[in-house]
Amino acid sequence: MRPPLLFQRLTIDQGGQSLIEILIAVALGVLMIIAAVSGIMPSLRVNSTSVRSQVASSLGRELLENVRIVADANWPSIGTLATSSANKFYLNTASSPFSVAAGTQTTTVGTTTYSRYFYLSDVNRDGGGNITAGVGTPDPSTKKLTVIYGWTSGPTSSISTYLARSRTRIFWQTDWSGGPGQDGPVSTTNNMFSTSSNMDYSTTTGSIRILGI
Repeated sequence: MRPPLLFQRLTIDQGGQSLIEILIAVALGVLMIIAAVSGIMPSLRVNSTSVRSQVASSLGRELLENVRIVADANWPSIGTLATSSANKFYLNTASSPFSVAAGTQTTTVGTTTYSRYFYLSDVNRDGGGNITAGVGTPDPSTKKLTVIYGWTSGPTSSISTYLARSRTRIFWQTDWSGGPGQDGPVSTTNNMFSTSSNMDYSTTTGSIRILGI
């Protein structure tokens, strides 16, 4: 026997109502997920940017310190480079000692590509020896070092310091076997010296000794 028509309609209405409730619940769930993701994404972007900034800063400071070390060990390799921000350099660290190369260095950390380079600026000093901006006497033994660093599609930052020739050997000669006769200033080392008196430079090749000592 078929159920009464009224009961059939009630059952259909209840089934339709349950389906609508399920759809509403699903829609609310989707909205909540979208809201949660929308709130998390900015935080993830901030964290990602923060990590990249820290890595870039570390690479920049590393280059700054390495250039300082190279300048301290061999001033001409740094002090004779062309100055101004148009002349970009980086250090080739594949071999020791480090060498200077022209251009911008790129390196990949994780999935991000970072870039860094440095440039030098001339330094002037006033009569009191103080560094001045654009006026005064050029100081060939001091350079301003600026390192630029950043990552692809990101901002760039800079850090600066001063380099000074203080402990570098300017003139280093170890062979005197050529004897006397080298007068006047010289720009490169050789095996001679100016004059001698009571000096022995021939007994041991390359050495020079004061007689009587």
